[in-house]
Amino acid sequence: MVARYLFSALFIISWVGCSTDIELNAPYQRTPVVFALLDAAQDTQWVRINRTWLGDGNQYDAAMVADSSEYPADEVAVEVREVMNGINLQSWVLQDTIIANKSDDGIFYGPEQQMWFFVPDQPLNTDAGYDLDISIDSEVEPITSSTNMIAEQIGNITQPPPGVNNFKLGFASVSPQTTIYPDITFKWSSTSGASRYDIAVFIHVIERVWNDLGHTDLAEERERVVEWTIGTLNTEDDEGGEVLQKAVSGERFFSILATKLDVDPYITRVLGVWDEDVQVARAVDFELTIANDELSTYLEVNAPVTGVIQERPEYTNINNGLGLFASRSTQGVYGIGFTTATMQALREGSQTDSLNFCSPNPFSDYYCD
Repeated sequence: MVARYLFSALFIISWVGCSTDIELNAPYQRTPVVFALLDAAQDTQWVRINRTWLGDGNQYDAAMVADSSEYPADEVAVEVREVMNGINLQSWVLQDTIIANKSDDGIFYGPEQQMWFFVPDQPLNTDAGYDLDISIDSEVEPITSSTNMIAEQIGNITQPPPGVNNFKLGFASVSPQTTIYPDITFKWSSTSGASRYDIAVFIHVIERVWNDLGHTDLAEERERVVEWTIGTLNTEDDEGGEVLQKAVSGERFFSILATKLDVDPYITRVLGVWDEDVQVARAVDFELTIANDELSTYLEVNAPVTGVIQERPEYTNINNGLGLFASRSTQGVYGIGFTTATMQALREGSQTDSLNFCSPNPFSDYYCD
């Protein structure tokens, strides 16, 4: 949740026989804060509306009070319009609700928060633009914004190849003399409206927790998904059709697992799930999280500062307010297999041999029997 604190600096110069009364709070103007990310793949679209505040006393205490940052719901009207070539195609009047899945261990009010939403009858049109209009009784000016969508383009990922059910990734090549970790290259073409791609691999692991070191008395079985963040690529423009690729060493597969999984002799791990129909152990997902230009700019502006100058510009595309109205999308290839050499390297490599991995493939020498 975003809120902006407005403070004024207080300098006190004391002289004998002189005293000055100073107003601690500067003149304050409340500002709406709006965040919304449209996603055509989602059934429900969400908008969050808050406000900045300034009060006397400890602002951390004020942040824990809902009324500090939330408008009364009955004073807020929200509409989203679908627009193409200047023509309004359809519109939605948003409903307010309270969601209860916000963490309550932050500095802002929780675990509940007020949201607005709409559920379109059909998926949002990725060829259209969308306008956001918000009117608030206590605000003089209407709050507005606009965004484009990210086009759907089936098959733009070429490596790993989508639709190849028995495709396997080889993160290692093992010989009696050495283990070689080849580069794994992910490749795709950009889609219209896309400006930034965040690349990630998700590794599916089933952990079996045993009551004994002989692994004969099973206490618990749980699923784990290990996220491997590959990096970010920006497009030259958002016209689409640009070929993008990212190469990463296969050794990172093993170091990620070694870093994120605990060594415990009471735990054995199954890599993926056996698909009997195509005879593949499905363990890896390749996923692209795609941002349009507004979201890409916002993420760049708010990235961690690494230089000497710590100040950063403020970015918003909300008229008469602060925040962001943008779009995102997700594309991926899911359920990718792995080679026998990859499992061998997991079992025998110094980084992962103590993690007790095995294969769900009943024909493998490393089968979890």
